[in-house]
Amino acid sequence: MNEFATLYRYRQLLAALTARDLKARYRGSILGFFWSLANPLLLLGVYTVVFTIFFPQQVVKNYPLFLFAGILPWTFFSAAVLESTTSISANASLIKKVMFPAETLPLVVVLSHLVHFALALPILFVAMGSYAYFGQATIPATAALVPFLMLLQTIFVAGIVMAVSSAAVLLRDLRDIIANLMQLGFFITPIIYLIDNIPSRPLRALLRLNPMTPFVVSYQDVLFFGHLPGLSDTLLMVAYALASMMLGIFVFDRLRDTLAEAI
Repeated sequence: MNEFATLYRYRQLLAALTARDLKARYRGSILGFFWSLANPLLLLGVYTVVFTIFFPQQVVKNYPLFLFAGILPWTFFSAAVLESTTSISANASLIKKVMFPAETLPLVVVLSHLVHFALALPILFVAMGSYAYFGQATIPATAALVPFLMLLQTIFVAGIVMAVSSAAVLLRDLRDIIANLMQLGFFITPIIYLIDNIPSRPLRALLRLNPMTPFVVSYQDVLFFGHLPGLSDTLLMVAYALASMMLGIFVFDRLRDTLAEAI
């Protein structure tokens, strides 16, 4: 509880650092914040061309929308975790200040990528509207549940990021390890395929153990298939979010006193 009280006390600092981070990303860029919309728009365009013209997919109808609904939450997770490996070491001057709350630095990374995720969602909705205009898809009412999924995923990602960011100060090779794990994680998360289409039941059960699986499947359920997330997926998301946050707070508190010395 002390950790949450500290974050609430420094909420304005957290908001200011997040705004600074977002501005720094696009400083000197011609398009500026428009890149937050341009990147997912270009990505969707590429997927649409590749998987409807060059490599037509029979996995599901309107495969680019299905793929995009899974890639957006995965990108939020993977980009935040990977960037968190340098979030503390890149701000050594702040960490060495006696009263500076170090836990705000990894959380700034999470909030920054959450903003990018939120800005990318309208691109998906516009694409769904375009498909709906031609009678090929609809915008399901269950899309209203997206904020609930985003809240659970943000808690989950924040816990992972707090643990990774503090551990990365002591383990300099952690960034390279995580980069490789993310490549593996992409393929063992049901983003480009339907988990129910996997014939092996043991393999399906093993993929269900991947913490990102219930999140990605639930986004696909509410955004693409138009039905509520399964009860098991919902319980897993809540459990993973709570467990991740407790782990993140525990690891960060254990390593907090060593951060300034290790940088």
